Order: sequence, then C-alpha cells, then structure tokens
Amino acid sequence: MLISLGLAMLFSCENDIAKVRELTGAEKLPAVHAMDIKMIYSDSAVVRLEINAPELLEFAEKEDQSPYIEFPQGLKATFYNKERAIESTMEASFAKYDKKEKVFRARGNVIVKNFAEKQELYTEYLLWNEEKEEISSDKFVKIITEDGVTYGEKGFVSDHNFTNFRIFKSEGILEVEEEKK
Repeated sequence: MLISLGLAMLFSCENDIAKVRELTGAEKLPAVHAMDIKMIYSDSAVVRLEINAPELLEFAEKEDQSPYIEFPQGLKATFYNKERAIESTMEASFAKYDKKEKVFRARGNVIVKNFAEKQELYTEYLLWNEEKEEISSDKFVKIITEDGVTYGEKGFVSDHNFTNFRIFKSEGILEVEEEKK
C-alpha cells in the first residue's frame, strides 16, 4: 500500500518547464549581468565613446519585449572627437538602451555638458533616438550657454550633438549687448 502511494505521487508530479521558470523568475533574469563596467566604442580605430557604470544588465529578446541594456545604478558617458579630445559628457541615475528601436532613455539627474559649444543641460528625462540623430525631453529642462540660462517647461529637441536646439515653453535670462550709436 505504501509503495503504491509513493509510486502514485511520483508519477503525478509534473516538471513543466514554464511553471518552474515562472516560480523561479528565470524568464526575468538578464542574459548578462556585469559590475563596474567600462565600455569603449570606436570608429576606424578612434575611440568615440566611453561608458562607465557600476552595473549593467542585458536582456535578450522575448515575445513581448525587444532586447535591451539597462544601467540600473546610472552611468557616465564621455564622447570624444576625432582628435580624442572630450567633446561632451552625459550622466544619469538610470539608463536603458532598446537595441531594436535604437533608442536610449536616461532619467534621474540627467546632466549633459557640451564642452565644444560651452553648453550644459539639466533635466530629469532624456531620450536619444540614434536613427533620427536627435535628443529630446518632454520634461522641464535648464540649459546654460555663454549667453545665459534658459528654462524649458515642456522640454526641448536638438540634434544629437546638442549644437542646434529648440526649447518648448521657454523663459530665461540672456545677456544682450546694446548697439552703440
């Protein structure tokens, strides 16, 4: 009797892989998990971008999601010109790059500094569309230039080099030289 009960229990157990993954959360685990990372991107053997981050998570493509890379503890990106001089930097508390859409999203204390143009951008959200070569935000922005400080209540849009931008619902203080008579 005890043996037949044990056999019945043994054969009634089911190892459904989907159920096991659901219980363990394995489907939600990243394909890559790295700590204290430094990524370098180059073009024709010239370093163009360096990314430093305390943590990187890379997730594979699934039925309901594109593959993406996440920086849950933030990052600092440094962009270089062809002469290997620092052109600009970007920092954020959190960032995510959608590999299929080729869209980068940063949020939380986002700071962009363009040293070539002597400009700084401060916002809580930044979107970079790689294919459109455009950066934008629909959140409040503060842009500092040599001419003064401008605030955009509804964000801004710019080329990816942050050299030509439009600010939405703006206000600010700009220095203007008076024309001498």
